[in-house]
Amino acid sequence: MTASARDSRFHDEASYLIVDDAWRILATDDSATLSAEAGAADLIGREAREVLGASAVRALDERGVATFTLEGMEYVLSAHAFDLPMGRVRVIRAQEMEATLEHVVSLIVHEVRNPLSAMRALVQGLEEELGDRPDCLPYTSRLVGEIDRLGRFLLSMAQVARLRARPPELVHPTELLERVATIYRPSLAQRGIRLQLSATPRVEPILGDPDQLQQVLGNLVVNAADATASGGAVMLRARLDPRGRTMLQVEDTGIGMTPEEIERALRPGQSTKPGGMGLGLMIVRGIVRQHGARLRVTSAPGRGTTFSIIFPHPEPQADALR
Repeated sequence: MTASARDSRFHDEASYLIVDDAWRILATDDSATLSAEAGAADLIGREAREVLGASAVRALDERGVATFTLEGMEYVLSAHAFDLPMGRVRVIRAQEMEATLEHVVSLIVHEVRNPLSAMRALVQGLEEELGDRPDCLPYTSRLVGEIDRLGRFLLSMAQVARLRARPPELVHPTELLERVATIYRPSLAQRGIRLQLSATPRVEPILGDPDQLQQVLGNLVVNAADATASGGAVMLRARLDPRGRTMLQVEDTGIGMTPEEIERALRPGQSTKPGGMGLGLMIVRGIVRQHGARLRVTSAPGRGTTFSIIFPHPEPQADALR
């Protein structure tokens, strides 16, 4: 596999199903993630109504578009029919709602960034012209402050839009967890929270961006610490899931969440922190999706929360990068 092919796979965001005229699944792509437990091959032969829900299939049949929710994540579905010698088949494309939002955000960032910089330069020039009018300076200072605030918001939007993605490389989970633990352990210790680390020796390397993966784990560690009282613990784990895939987990002994609170926390724009914009988990989910991985959340009130990131097996050709 060439580097460009690896990069293309790294950025793929959509899943595809091919169904027959009776909406029975005939084929899927390897990245199909529309079943919480089953792998792509396990979907073949199943009814689309069983996987996507009867209402979603009915909407696809009638309008060609639908939405579908799985593990608190909302997907946009579209279906296109083709008449072949073997009969009519439909290709169903599924993309997370946030991926569509991220595309819009990237356009906004691109269009607004330069005019905003120009506005700041113009206001600074105006301040120089009004040097003998100190009564006007409070107004220009407020303008600069608001422009800077929009600039910071734009920076957060750029993170959501993932404008700084770079070609993937092999990342060793144990080294990644140790780096994150080194950064966050002192601040958690000051709050009376233990940061523990556990790694199974058999975990495979991850094909990804080490800086973005560190950002993901850092965001989750900070959230876990905020939900954990003094005397509690946050655990960083690298292990294998039942299908032998590498899984990174951030688990806490904090207050936990109800199913409704989990769904609300995963929704863009929701934040429980004063002044927060609710972008932290949106950024996490965007980076996780960019790596072809799955994010799962398990929690119960009073029993803590666990965020699990399940990565696909690295390509065999990636062994050459070791």
